[in-house]
Amino acid sequence: MEHICDRVSRQIADVITTYPRHFLLATLVLSALLSSSLFNSTLEDDIRRSFSSPKSIAAREGEIYKQFYEIGSIPQRTFIIFYAKDGGTMLRESHVEEMYQINRIITDALNNTEHFNEPICHPFCNINAPFNLFWSEFTKQLNSTDYDKDAMFAFPTSTIFGQELFLGSNLFDRMFSNRSTITKVKTVMFWHLADVDNPHKLKILRNVTITLLGMSRNRNITKWINFNIFGDEIANREMIRGAYQATKLMTIGFVFLICFVFLVVWRKMELRLLPPIVFATIFSPFLAATSSFGIIAWLRLPIYSMMCITPFLVLGIGVDDAFIMIQAWSRLKSVTSRKERLSQVFVEIGPSISITSITNFIAFGLGYLTPTPQMSLFCLCTSFACLFDYIFTFTLLAPILYLADKSGNSYLMAEKVPKAELGEQFLTSYSKLICSWKGRIVALIVMAVLYSLAALGVMKMKSTFEPVKAFPSDSISTSSFVILRNVFDEFFPLQAVINKPPNISDSKEYNEFYDMIRSLEAIPNSCGPNRTLLFLPTYEDFDRKIYSLFNMLGMENRKHFTPSYDNLPMFLDYIHNPPFIKTKIDERGKRKLVSFVITTTARNMSEWSNRAVYVDACRAVLRNYPRFNATVYDGDSAVLDLILTAKKDLIGSVTVTVICMAAVCLFFIDSKIGVLIITSTISFICFTLVGSLSLWGADMDPVTMVDVLIATGFSVDYTAHIAYKFYKLTGTREERIKQTFREMSGPMLQAGISTVLCMLPLISIPTYAILTFAKTVFLDVGLALFHGLFILPILIVALHCDNHKEKSTNKTTKTFEMIHNDMNSGYLLEK
Repeated sequence: MEHICDRVSRQIADVITTYPRHFLLATLVLSALLSSSLFNSTLEDDIRRSFSSPKSIAAREGEIYKQFYEIGSIPQRTFIIFYAKDGGTMLRESHVEEMYQINRIITDALNNTEHFNEPICHPFCNINAPFNLFWSEFTKQLNSTDYDKDAMFAFPTSTIFGQELFLGSNLFDRMFSNRSTITKVKTVMFWHLADVDNPHKLKILRNVTITLLGMSRNRNITKWINFNIFGDEIANREMIRGAYQATKLMTIGFVFLICFVFLVVWRKMELRLLPPIVFATIFSPFLAATSSFGIIAWLRLPIYSMMCITPFLVLGIGVDDAFIMIQAWSRLKSVTSRKERLSQVFVEIGPSISITSITNFIAFGLGYLTPTPQMSLFCLCTSFACLFDYIFTFTLLAPILYLADKSGNSYLMAEKVPKAELGEQFLTSYSKLICSWKGRIVALIVMAVLYSLAALGVMKMKSTFEPVKAFPSDSISTSSFVILRNVFDEFFPLQAVINKPPNISDSKEYNEFYDMIRSLEAIPNSCGPNRTLLFLPTYEDFDRKIYSLFNMLGMENRKHFTPSYDNLPMFLDYIHNPPFIKTKIDERGKRKLVSFVITTTARNMSEWSNRAVYVDACRAVLRNYPRFNATVYDGDSAVLDLILTAKKDLIGSVTVTVICMAAVCLFFIDSKIGVLIITSTISFICFTLVGSLSLWGADMDPVTMVDVLIATGFSVDYTAHIAYKFYKLTGTREERIKQTFREMSGPMLQAGISTVLCMLPLISIPTYAILTFAKTVFLDVGLALFHGLFILPILIVALHCDNHKEKSTNKTTKTFEMIHNDMNSGYLLEK
């Protein structure tokens, strides 16, 4: 296999040296053609679509919900939370009047029918009507004017004019009298849902929410109250703002990277070669990133905010191959023929960078299979970029290197022999340590401590996620979200569509339906018995009263009351035909119940992991009663599903990725033991990375899952180079590991430093998703360098069988002589 790779590498080098300018032109033309489609690209700024897979259970539930309400899109939610400036009750006329003035801004906008057949809020325009009726009668009672003397201002259900009003979704932080009558309410929340199924509606909603967001920041705009607003459009805006901040700061990282590349190339090349070589080193990954975005646009896929990281990420890791090529080209300057020199470079580095590039391509490609669209397309785009960067290293960097360096051996750098001798002494001592029992004992102790801490971190890691992780932490939406979390600790609604209503005249079916309701109310964290919002009990009371009236008048033939839907049309007219009950006219001209919505209520749902468990438990209950064909609906259920499967998905994805990497390594590295060592080392790096992220404050969520999957690909860059070079060399173990360090440790350290420099500014971005990605890169580089330069060499040396302890072959001796000459010429980067 090695001879085949060498022959292919030489053939590629021969073609490139024969037509270098043709390859440059073809690379530029291909990049330009692919990039031209960027003019047709679309930016996806909807945070829910960013995390919701179109093939998920949540998507199916959303479609059923849309069909029930006959709307064109999943409703956009906006929550406005009001509280008094003096910390007292909101149930004061001055405070409520001011609250209504603020709320009227959004209700007027959403009720506007100037350009539409239906209001934007249809069919959810009356969602806050219970509070309006409650307040109307409550103020009459306070002023002792004409009001319903039988009214009961209780919580969560008040009774006014004989009609029950559920107030659990509007009133929070309450106080009661001895008769459980509401006396004080510190927080009032209004819910607003909008069907924004076209751009004009979306613009109206966006404008009004952004207006209210600006007003909420100005605490002097109101006299009596303060308010916070949170909603889907605000979340989208903050997510884009976080991405914009990341892009600005990563530009600084880009400058750091350019400076570092200049330094590295300056130490290896003539001054006149700096501009073209540095340009090619930076431009190759930049073109690769641009081309990958062009393919995404050509495939008519949206561009998500997190993909702003891709160009800088590819720049950080793409220079790795460039450093290795430049190192080899510099070391082989004694070869006078440039064509032969490039051929030897390709033979030496081709398989090595092929392993790392192909595994990066596979790792990111497997990330495309993650269920989150934003993470999925980020991985796909970066996978394409890694592939293009691999190709452009040969078709752009190599031709420029070949064309630019026309000098012979006349150029000598400043004399650096003392430093080279110091580096050689360090390499000798370090190689002896790697091959000694002392080094193995030190490795065992360090590994025991490191993996124990990692295990502790993995065990304490919790599975959770919330959209606020995509916002900058300095966002005012973060404080609104904190208040909303407190609300969900008191009241969390979960709707379920009953697609096949029970036949309440059939006692068996009737009892089975209420068994289902009781099962829902028995789920942990549920608000308990009789807290499900269901119209049937109220209707049954109405039906019973009609039966009693007709029976008293002698107009009823039934001896005993049996509930039925006969009086349902009258009841629906009485309650003004609410949108959560659907009927149709059957073939006999009678109004028939088709479906309806129930709302279960729960508490302690501020933690999204609790919400995920609760929603999944409700699904399980409904599956046990297939007769009613019921489906739950939660606007965030797509994210909640990811929370439940994050650990399983991570383990499965990493396992598949490691197996694929092992197959790639096995193709280029003849030693099966070596491939096994690489695979084990990568697994240890991933395990330690997850534990370290947990100890650094990360959760097990879709962000961490994809970050770790990406890091799995990075890990190969710092392990495969060492293993490949060791098994390709001949000689004793100490000679081979020393020569391996001499050739590969410099480019590995340079690659690690360049990646860290490019990502370094991200550490100052107060956005969880981006900050966690930066932490992942830093930890992965550190752990991978530690394993690649210490743990892996000890393992391959310890497990490598030396049948004879003789000196190096003539080939190795010749190599050492060449290296010695290059060292004295100042061409090795000192460690």
